Amino acid sequence: LGKGVLVQTTLWGNLILGPTARDMHNEEARNMSPATVQEYILSKCKKLCPYFDPKETFHAFCGARAKSSRGDWIIEPSSKDGNFIHVAGIDSPGLAGSPAIALEVVRLLQEAGLETPANKSFNPNRAPIITPKAGMLVYPPKIGRRGLKMGPVGKNDSNGTDAEEAKMASNVICKCEKVTELEVVRAVRRSLPIDSTQAIRKRTRAGMGHCQGDPENYNCECRVKAIIARENNVSVEEVGSRPWPATSTLSQRWIDDDEKKDLEKRMAAQ
Repeated sequence: LGKGVLVQTTLWGNLILGPTARDMHNEEARNMSPATVQEYILSKCKKLCPYFDPKETFHAFCGARAKSSRGDWIIEPSSKDGNFIHVAGIDSPGLAGSPAIALEVVRLLQEAGLETPANKSFNPNRAPIITPKAGMLVYPPKIGRRGLKMGPVGKNDSNGTDAEEAKMASNVICKCEKVTELEVVRAVRRSLPIDSTQAIRKRTRAGMGHCQGDPENYNCECRVKAIIARENNVSVEEVGSRPWPATSTLSQRWIDDDEKKDLEKRMAAQ
């Protein structure tokens, strides 16, 4: 089941367990249930981190990737159309290799006849979306900022204008991750269009915390949807939400006590 199971601390202080990797051409691996996969991961992690409490689990990720049968990356022009470049079968090294892969794709496109004049106005240095925080303070300090504020919908919300930037900077949209209205606005106003709360999660971590956007906690997903709708001048109904079950091996978005007990039993399995 892959190249080894690890227990890692994320930059945000959570523990992440795994991974596994199942080859779908293998019938036994293909037919494994989510419970069996969880048992494998949890029982292995117990040996590395005996004090881990599986009842604290709040998300599980899974996905699918194309596997090359060549034993190497596929980076080449299509045999049907030389202007189309195949980039496939990259596997795990793709994150580290992506800058070099991009340069190779540009070279192949140039060989195919694509003109690539330098963009003299291109700025490779982008301002950060997220502002570092210490407790309820915002850094670096700015005139008009008096710390973070949490409250019911509407109490601290701005009207979205630049004149209310200080208000946006202090208005917490996601309580678990301390994501502010200004950070969501910054992400939406970047050049890459955003039309869903999923896109904001990936850029700001809004909704990625322990409550996973629980409506009974702070209901951050609805708050984010409202900001996206306002910034894009569309209705809230037009903004995409987080799909479920999407890429999770958990049976429900907010697991109940029974499922937590099941995870505990799977961790105890040998």
